[in-house]
Amino acid sequence: MVSIAGYVLLLHHVVSSASPRLRPKDSYDIALAGTAATRLLPTAGLGGAAVTVWALRARGVRPSEVTERLLAFLLLLYSVYLAALALAGAAIALGLVAVPHGRALGALGALLAIAVGAGVVALLAVPSFARRLLSATGRTFPRVAPTARRAEAQLPVLRAALRRTWQSLRRPHIALLGALAWWAFDIGVLVAMLHAFGAGPPVDAVVLAYFLGTMFNVLPLPGSLSGGLIGVLVALGVAATPAIAAVLAYRCVAVWLPAASGIASAASLRSSVASWRVAEATAA
Repeated sequence: MVSIAGYVLLLHHVVSSASPRLRPKDSYDIALAGTAATRLLPTAGLGGAAVTVWALRARGVRPSEVTERLLAFLLLLYSVYLAALALAGAAIALGLVAVPHGRALGALGALLAIAVGAGVVALLAVPSFARRLLSATGRTFPRVAPTARRAEAQLPVLRAALRRTWQSLRRPHIALLGALAWWAFDIGVLVAMLHAFGAGPPVDAVVLAYFLGTMFNVLPLPGSLSGGLIGVLVALGVAATPAIAAVLAYRCVAVWLPAASGIASAASLRSSVASWRVAEATAA
């Protein structure tokens, strides 16, 4: 629950503050419903983003404002992801952390984190490069040309999100610790489960396995996240039996137990959205 509390804190500070009418309870419902969608469905986080956009639009927040704040939120949240993946991967690749095997995975994780981070910053900070890339993509793949044009039209909003993220880092608020809490306490559950089933890999190895394994969530297949996490743990030297047991137990504690709260929050949020829309229609 501390992990989810960190998510709520960051979401309310960065995103929900777009509307003074959004209460902390609304941010809680948005966060719980969104995280349930993200963790239960293999959508690479898009499920949670869709829930947030839906709720904020119903509260009257402009689409550009929603995009800017939500992207800033994701940049802050996933900067911790990429930094942890890079550091843990480098530590294992350089032999600073002893693992039975899997140093190549450490190098892969570090390089992947650096490449993704640099790519995101380049796309958002250098609009001319982003425009050329999108134009070339549209010309090469005509089927995605309309999507590429829409993305190009959003570049000013994306740059505004990057500026908002930078301003948040220059003038840090305690709510930014929510990004660290979201990942750290979730990984803590996995570490505890591994120890409970007799496996005690170094924390850096668990961090690397966690962040590399969760990348499998981009595959639209049931169980892709659990399978990816188990596979990376085994590749790093954890025995298969405790790895499978620990990951399944972790999923029960960190995913399935909060799912009931997420479903309740989704129902509460749906009721709130309906009342907001009635209020907006009445005011118009």
